[in-house]
Amino acid sequence: MRKQNKLLLNNNIKLSLFLITAVSALLFTSCTKTKPSNSSNIQSDAQDSTVVVQKNILPDTFDQSRTIQDKWNDFYRAKDSVDAAAARNDFDDVRKYLKKAYFHAMEVSRPDIAAWQLNNIGYYSIVEFKQKTDYDHRMRTIENMRRGPEKIVYIKETKALFKKYLPKLLDSVHYLEEAYDLDKDFNDNDRTNKIYSNLAYIDWVRNFTNQ
Repeated sequence: MRKQNKLLLNNNIKLSLFLITAVSALLFTSCTKTKPSNSSNIQSDAQDSTVVVQKNILPDTFDQSRTIQDKWNDFYRAKDSVDAAAARNDFDDVRKYLKKAYFHAMEVSRPDIAAWQLNNIGYYSIVEFKQKTDYDHRMRTIENMRRGPEKIVYIKETKALFKKYLPKLLDSVHYLEEAYDLDKDFNDNDRTNKIYSNLAYIDWVRNFTNQ
């Protein structure tokens, strides 16, 4: 029975490592700041699908007299703030300014760009999680350790550490889900799959900590 339990544990670990390697290979990198065309053929009711997310991002009141160029300028100022915050590893500010960038992208009727801002909330939440948990090192260690009590203890400690920082990942799920919903109508399967891979990664971490 003891040999069977060890074999089952080892198989579960190998399966988990295989899945996380596959998901990590798809993990999306953050979008660039190259300015897109202002033209858009997006339907006018596309913004309605993001009402719930918008309410969590900016106040209901803002300057209605701003021009399209003003709104684009606000978008790029928010993106500059994202870059500055990312450079100093201030992930709370990164998320704050990505939310503003999302809002301004929706103001100029570009839900495709807005979707990437929401995706990057998830992306940077994953980056923060990996940094704070020393994720890559821990997963390599688990993969290379021999079966035995020490490995079992190390896996248990790793799950506890992951669970400690899991809430930030879970907080980003509804932004990723909204990003996926916005992006799926643009017939770019590669982009949509990258958003989905971030959701899949978070789901894997949640399942791993609960095993």
